This record gives sequence, C-alpha cells and structure tokens, in this order.
Amino acid sequence: MEAFSTILALLMIFSAAAASESSFCELKGIYGTENKVIDVVEKTEGCRTNFVMENRTEVHILNLRFSEATLYPMIAVTTAAPSILIFSSTDTHYKTIYFTQTPNSNAKIYVTENTSFKEVNNHQFHIAPAAQGNELVSWVTRQFGGVSSFTTLLDPVIINITKSKGTPLASTCQLTWELPTMKESLEVQTNAEAVTSCLLDSNGKVHIINIPGHVGPRNVSVDVVPSGVWLVLRGPAGTFWKVKTGHVSFLSNNAVQLSGMTANGRMNLTDSDTELRDLVLNYLKTASIISYTKIHLKGPMIEIKIGMGEPTQATESAEKTTESPATYTSMHLFTSPDYKVKLDPNTVVETNKRIYAQISTLIIGKADIFIRVNSCLVRSTGMLPVKKVISFKPEPCSECRNTTRFSFSLDMLQDQPSKNWELQCHVSHCYSGHQHGGCADPQPVKRNVLVTPSSVPPQISDQCLEFSLQSVLGIAFGGFLIGILLVGALWFIKIRTGYPVALGFGSTGTFFSGCPCGLIKRHAVPTNPSPSENSSANGSMSSTQSTPTSSMA
Repeated sequence: MEAFSTILALLMIFSAAAASESSFCELKGIYGTENKVIDVVEKTEGCRTNFVMENRTEVHILNLRFSEATLYPMIAVTTAAPSILIFSSTDTHYKTIYFTQTPNSNAKIYVTENTSFKEVNNHQFHIAPAAQGNELVSWVTRQFGGVSSFTTLLDPVIINITKSKGTPLASTCQLTWELPTMKESLEVQTNAEAVTSCLLDSNGKVHIINIPGHVGPRNVSVDVVPSGVWLVLRGPAGTFWKVKTGHVSFLSNNAVQLSGMTANGRMNLTDSDTELRDLVLNYLKTASIISYTKIHLKGPMIEIKIGMGEPTQATESAEKTTESPATYTSMHLFTSPDYKVKLDPNTVVETNKRIYAQISTLIIGKADIFIRVNSCLVRSTGMLPVKKVISFKPEPCSECRNTTRFSFSLDMLQDQPSKNWELQCHVSHCYSGHQHGGCADPQPVKRNVLVTPSSVPPQISDQCLEFSLQSVLGIAFGGFLIGILLVGALWFIKIRTGYPVALGFGSTGTFFSGCPCGLIKRHAVPTNPSPSENSSANGSMSSTQSTPTSSMA
C-alpha cells in the first residue's frame, strides 16, 4: 500500500492538462461532457458481438489512445460479469499507463507486449502478442473462441463494462468505424481536456475551430444548427471539412465541402490562439467571436455539432460553489493497522474486530485536493433495511496525498440478525491552497461487508457514571422511603409478637430469656424468695443430709 500511495501522489502532482501559453481565453475541457454550443465526438475502430465463453465469461479488447494533454494516463475498470480484458496501445509519448480494478471486478487481464502497464495494487498481468486491429482480433479468437467487443478509446479514465446477454456461439468481430458511446454494455468517462473550448460573446457571429498542426490531418463533419454565422475552420494540411448546412459563411486553410460543392482553402491560418483571433477580427472587421474551440483528438474521423445554447462551463463565475474535479474515488478495507492486509470481500468480520479503511482519489486535472470524510453508516440488505450510524477514528498517513485513512468497528451490529451490510461513507473533495478554496458537494463511496456477531462479550466500560441533580435527589428520596417502610415493618413485628430483638427494647433478662413469644403477657418470676421459703428449704436439706451419718453410726 505504501507503493500505491506513492504512485497516486506522483500521478496527482503531474496529471495536468496542457494549456496553450498564448491562449486569449480560459479554455476548459468539454470532451465527453454535455455542451450545448460545441459537441465534438470521434469515430474509432471497433465491433461488438453476442459472444460469451461457455462459462459465461466475456472477452473484450480495449485499444487505448491518449492525447498530448494526458501526460500520465490513469484508468480504473469495473466489470459486472466475469471477463477477460485485453489491453493494447501504440502511443509512445508516455511511459506507463497506470491501471486499477475496483474491488468488485472479476477480470483476467492481458496486455500486449508493446504496451506498458502498471497496476497500482500489483495485479498480475498476462502477456499478449504485440498485435493490433484485425491481427489482434484473430489471436484472441483463436485463444478464447471469440470476441465480445473491440473498442478504441481516447483518454479513458473510468471504464465500466456491464453484463451483456451473450451466447456461447462464436461470431466474427468485423472492425468498422463506430462511436464507442453507442455500445450499451460500455460506460466510459474520459479526460475532457482532449477538446477545449471557451465562450467569448453569446451575441457574436463567429465560431473558431482550431486543430493544431501536430495532431495530423483527418476528415471532419460539421453540423451547424444556427444560421447566418461565420465558421473559421483551421486544420493541419490535408484536413477535409464537410459542412452540413447551406446558411453559413466560412474561412479555412483546408478544403471545405458546403452544399455539395467543394472549395479549396484560400487563407493561411496559423494554429496560434492569439494570432488566429487577431487575424479573424481584422479580416471580418465588425464581427465578434462566439466560441473558440481547440481539438486534440487523433481519430481520423471527427463529428462536430454547433448548437444555439450557451455552455454551462463558460458562463459560470469563479466565485460560485466549487465543483468537484474529474475524479475516481475508491474505498479499500484492511484488517491490520499497517494497511498491508486487505479485507477479502468474502471474509466475514466479527463485530468486535476493528476495520481500517482507506479512501483514495485518482484526479484528472490540475487540482490539488484533500479528502474529507463527513459521515459513515451501514445499511442492511433486504425488504426492511436497517441503518446504523458508525463512528470512526482518523488514522495517520504521513506519505498519503489525495488519500485519507480511518478505522472503525461494527459493535453496534452485535444484536442484528442480518449478515450482509453495505458500508457507505460520504466524502468531499476539498481544494488545498486553491485561490477560491472550498469543498465540493459530498459524494457516496460504498463497500459491501459481511458481519457476524462476536463470541466475546463486549467489554464493560470503566468510565465513571455521572449523575444529575435530579438523579441524586431521586435516589435520596427512594432511600428515605425504604427506611421508613423498614422501620414501620419492624415496629409492627414488635407490637404483634413482643419480641424486640431487632429493636433492642426491654430488660436484659427478657432479651436473653429465650422464652417463646406469646400473645399473653407473662409475669416476671421474683428473683429473691421469701424468708419462710428459705428456712423450710434449709430444714429439709439438713435432715436429708444427716440421715446417712446416723445410719453409718
């Protein structure tokens, strides 16, 4: 885990979008996001079939590409069904692709020989041959019997492969040009910096689209909804633009097809942001710029749609509520305080055992943030779920960045019959040293935990009990009443029986007489006898004593 934390820290420090130094407006990433003014997508090689292996395992090939803006690629993968994933990439401007699987994924990973992968949790990879396209599809088909899908992705951050309704019947995966977002079993979150844009004047008449020269030529389709606008289309030599409306004017350094007619580029347009802006304003004189868009996509086929709405990202003030950066947040559980022994999802935990949690975030962008844990609870599964709030203790993590640690126990579930529980913590991403500061809205992070009651009884707390004034007065009054009742009971026994042992009443003789108690009052026996009784007794005693003497004589 120390290596995991170190890698995360390094990635988060250097994972930043490459912004143009000469940009005249604040360009923000819009690729893969909803934008009502400029929507840019690209078609890539891919295919999909209904194939699954006999054991219901799916086989997916993921061809990864990364733009110049993504200096340190990072991806996280989730699979809903048992899967075999084959990763390939031909990009050479980076050294390593950092990869992680979510705890619930069940995937076997293959990586082609020409692709450098680094799994942050030291996952074991299998090697596939250094093949691409149809050659790689053929190898996978021979190896596993078929291919469920082949997808080319640009700057992926999170890949979620949902379960498909496949059959074990082999079918050929024919590569064609496709939009990866159209696959129902594939959900992808990308790095938005591959396409950047800004809004300058919502009442303007000019849209500038700039594809830098180093990206390379491609075919671009532009669908324009509003009419009466100017398009400034700048691309590398060999780029071909096809505009799907006849109610626009354009400037370009490339060939442009409009209304079925093709015109060659007549202007020398630079890819420098400020120079391109100045040239456009000087040429069109009174026209103002609505939007400026810069495209770093590498795909040979790009589709652009220009709408009439205003992009939400361009009109927001920097003083508004801080938004969360593009992140992937995960929670891992451990059984040891040194965070070296992971908690297996199938392991049942006793309620008296302490669990150690670590929440980490993979960040795309420049943001330097820290994670704040707001609250945690556990929820049972079933028709009538039970919720229990848990208290947690922060744990030190001196070398962690964009990572937080804490520990907790589930002793509040000792008397609960349920075994399956969902642990849910709400965390916020807070900016550290950001000029605007603040925290983003909390988001939930979840894990499933199997819990069983502990066989060891809970320890009795040795803390002193604290009593309020009302408690003290109540105890004192209760003691007073008990004393009154006891004295009354003993007094009743004394009156009814005449035996005052417990109270100590009466004379010493009565106390030690040992005579049974009765309801009739007894008369005391005189201690000293009368003189007549004494003399009579003495005479009898004398005669009795002298008889043996005379007889003996």
